[in-house]
Amino acid sequence: MEPQDSIIPKFCADGYLPEEGLYLASKTEVMFRFGSSSRRRRRLVIRIRRWIELARLIGGLRLLIDGSFVTAKAEPDDIDAVILLPPDFQHQIEQEIEAALELEEMILTRRPEEIFAAEDETDWNEWIEFFSRTREADGRRKGLVEVKL
Repeated sequence: MEPQDSIIPKFCADGYLPEEGLYLASKTEVMFRFGSSSRRRRRLVIRIRRWIELARLIGGLRLLIDGSFVTAKAEPDDIDAVILLPPDFQHQIEQEIEAALELEEMILTRRPEEIFAAEDETDWNEWIEFFSRTREADGRRKGLVEVKL
């Protein structure tokens, strides 16, 4: 799924983004749209800032942000994030590049629990498909946010 380079749309009546897509947004847009309306959101946005910083430092290719953070929920439970790793990520680990080591630690220990890795486009597309469905019984589709790196 290719991201739409546009303003993140309003939430639907069910509190999710419209199912039409993967919305490409800047770090600033994500911070203001999702990270400022409550104390909980301001705390969660600190994780996103770090993930964006690490993604940029390692040359991450794409970064997806989802979870209840990307809903109308006043007090979101979590953020789900997927980073598409660069082809040389393992080499960066072997070279002991600090940002790569920190990110690898997060991915391997699952702390925080919300960040996942995609090693290639196939993995990326599988994560997109997984996160584009709600957890409700009907599993309806919803929109997702990709952060511009």
